[in-house]
Amino acid sequence: MLPGPKSTLRSAGCLLACMLGAVSNPTLAGEYTETATRHLMQSVQMQRDGSHLARLSSLRLLQDPEMKDMFYRLLQHDDWHVQVHALLGLAEIDGSGQLDPWLVTQVAPLAREQVIAHAIDMGMLDTSGMQKILEWDRLEAANQLLLMAELQAAGETGMVDVDRLTTLANDNDLIVSAIAALLLAERDASPLSAVDARLATASPSERLSVLRRMIEIIRIYELDAATPWLARMLENESSEDLTYWGTYTLMTIDPDRARPHWNRMLGSNPSYRNRIMGALQFLESGLAPDADVRTRLDAEDDPLIAKILDTAELHADGQPITAQVKGLIDTGHPRVIDWAMRTARDLPLDQAVSIYGYFIDLPENTRRRSQQITQRSHAISAMATLLEIAPEEAIDRLRAADDDSMQQQTLLMGSMQSQHPGVAEVVSQIRRIGSSRADSLALLLLARTNENLSPNDLQQLGRISAGGGQLTNTLQIQAAWLYLKHTDGLQTAMVRLTPEG
Repeated sequence: MLPGPKSTLRSAGCLLACMLGAVSNPTLAGEYTETATRHLMQSVQMQRDGSHLARLSSLRLLQDPEMKDMFYRLLQHDDWHVQVHALLGLAEIDGSGQLDPWLVTQVAPLAREQVIAHAIDMGMLDTSGMQKILEWDRLEAANQLLLMAELQAAGETGMVDVDRLTTLANDNDLIVSAIAALLLAERDASPLSAVDARLATASPSERLSVLRRMIEIIRIYELDAATPWLARMLENESSEDLTYWGTYTLMTIDPDRARPHWNRMLGSNPSYRNRIMGALQFLESGLAPDADVRTRLDAEDDPLIAKILDTAELHADGQPITAQVKGLIDTGHPRVIDWAMRTARDLPLDQAVSIYGYFIDLPENTRRRSQQITQRSHAISAMATLLEIAPEEAIDRLRAADDDSMQQQTLLMGSMQSQHPGVAEVVSQIRRIGSSRADSLALLLLARTNENLSPNDLQQLGRISAGGGQLTNTLQIQAAWLYLKHTDGLQTAMVRLTPEG
């Protein structure tokens, strides 16, 4: 749901010059101004259906430095979700690409928790920024733990306040206490024993919630010192959910310790679903299945399980797996497709390019229309990823796509998430003679970087913002912003933007 690459922040003087000096056509400037302004107002004013958040997310994809003033206004919004978009939006247009630690302390607690987590995932919060936030004396316990976990994982143990962790390990909130105990496990295992004692008297729902979170933390931060505790917890665990994720977590960190638990989880007469899940654990964890695993999963009698295990074995051995991954994609199984989409980018570049290209071509080659919507969504994501890891390959595909074809639309949609200059060069050559979806997408991409739109293009941009380009509201909002920008309407529109919820 969040955009990737970062852009450069212009100076205040440059921002003003761009606002006042944008290309304008007096005969067209006011024609769609009111419609475009209303679109912007809907993005900053809380809508019952939450559509304002989708609009803001779409606007952030533009990574336009001229949004700086708007994002600062939105830091005061009543909806904490909007505050998250404002903070991330400011980071995305900043030259450093980093979250402002001071601004993080100025928003609602729920916004702070979410934005810290998102910024870490997006690489927008370095260790220096984490340390600055931790210096704030009113920082919530959950955020303290998240930041200290990240610092510890980054090897910055000197930045981790052990005394503070010890205090948090005695917190009244059991989840806070449990996570602090996990982070202390490498230094002292006794806090985990205290957590066990509290879990024994917790309600079933609280126990389940706490253990799920603990397993997740162990897996994400690869807490080796906590694996003996996890193994003991699994010995008598009756919850299928905890057993599955706890075993999978051990497989990613300590495979030898995990194997008895995998055997117990599978049981003597596993259902087909459990056999599939057991095979997926080897694929996800990067482990090679041995002959016993294949026998217990009856791999020879099931093509899907065999394909999963064959791929897992080759992947674990560092062998090329392009053909195997494509075979898994062809099965249509959601879990293996999700794994392929995530894992391919970490493969050698030639394999990654081939696999993402396969995702892009799949909707054009399938005969089953019922699958085309899902496949088209995967193709859009694949194009966006390809623009990150192999932009020339992605741009060549866009250049070669037939005009007004569904594949051209798919590639253009994937390109909406990229700031690569080659995209603008290609879309400038696309023949735009009407209001087709492909033509509208091409014009949006062109309007991001081209400061000299023709009068016809300006008028069509306005039409798109008014709903005349076969695009969704989330893309119409981009057309509205770009139309106002190209017709000198941003300053007037900004006056009307009220951030109140």
